Amino acid sequence: MGSIKLSRRSLLRDTAHSVAGAGIFAGLLPGNFITEGRTDSRDIACDGEILGQGALCYRAKRHWGDLDRAHYPVKDCHGMTEDRNGRIVLLTNDTHNNLISYDKTGKFIAAWETRFPTAHGLEIEDHHGEDRYWITDHDVQCLSIITADGHELRRIGPEVVAPKYPDISKYHPTNAAFTADGDFFISDGYGSSFIHHFDPQGSYISSFGGLGNAPANLNEPHAVWIDTRSGKPSVLVCDRGNEMLKWFSLSGELQRVVPVPGARPSNVAQFHNADGRFKDHIAIASLNGMILILDANDRVVSAVGGDRPRYIEGKLETLQVFNYTFNHPHDVYVDSAGSLYVPQWWSNQTYPMKLELVRGA
Repeated sequence: MGSIKLSRRSLLRDTAHSVAGAGIFAGLLPGNFITEGRTDSRDIACDGEILGQGALCYRAKRHWGDLDRAHYPVKDCHGMTEDRNGRIVLLTNDTHNNLISYDKTGKFIAAWETRFPTAHGLEIEDHHGEDRYWITDHDVQCLSIITADGHELRRIGPEVVAPKYPDISKYHPTNAAFTADGDFFISDGYGSSFIHHFDPQGSYISSFGGLGNAPANLNEPHAVWIDTRSGKPSVLVCDRGNEMLKWFSLSGELQRVVPVPGARPSNVAQFHNADGRFKDHIAIASLNGMILILDANDRVVSAVGGDRPRYIEGKLETLQVFNYTFNHPHDVYVDSAGSLYVPQWWSNQTYPMKLELVRGA
């Protein structure tokens, strides 16, 4: 789901690509294509442009994971994460293959699943040594929990939250998150902007949020994520319509708000670098063309695909996209090497992109 503004921006980006090879458009792109003093515009039509700032600069690999479209088509690439065997798993809304897995070099491993025509959110739970896939489908109005081989264990449909809705057609779940104790949360990101809380048996507990602009209200809560970095779990909500990140207690009380003006926060991933760098950093996919990286103090320290983030008297200035390497980043995953994997919505059916951390940046 997008807007006229995003459609126009996507068209401009596609136009840029079509003429960049001839060298016509390079001088017209807003800002430098390479950050941190790297300004060689010859990289404009190539794999390998350098994005981001400071110690979190990345080399973009556009053609990571290219596949044969005739056999493994995608429409929108909505979700991405890693399973317990180290495979990178993509969720797409093409029912030829809702799920596609790769190794970290981009080599195809497998494709499966056909039941989710508007597949939208993907999380993988390590459940007693076995993977369970949590898939949300916004028009089917469900959260489906399936095994790695596709057996559906549980489906949470609209009937569970129907008492909350005078018109159940206004319920369109976009993402889910689960706690270590088994409770889980579903974000109604394309419906009425509630976050719904369930117990481990799938029974409804409560809701919070709802459409609005006041601090505790939400406007297109596109994703939820359980934040355990402080030692006490909280619910991080990507409040896309309000350009904010909001943290709530598990019982729904607003704890803090971090504005990200100029961004469209859409999903979250945590850094788990094997070398211990970037402890407690998180990456935020912004639909309008950036991956934001926040440190443990919730400050944006790198805008991958954007201008350098700037704070004036502690307030983040409006973030600016400058190179349009991305179309519409919908999710992001960070592996143990610090690499980013980015699936994109409404991006001319492109496959996901990998961005490798530049060492010594």
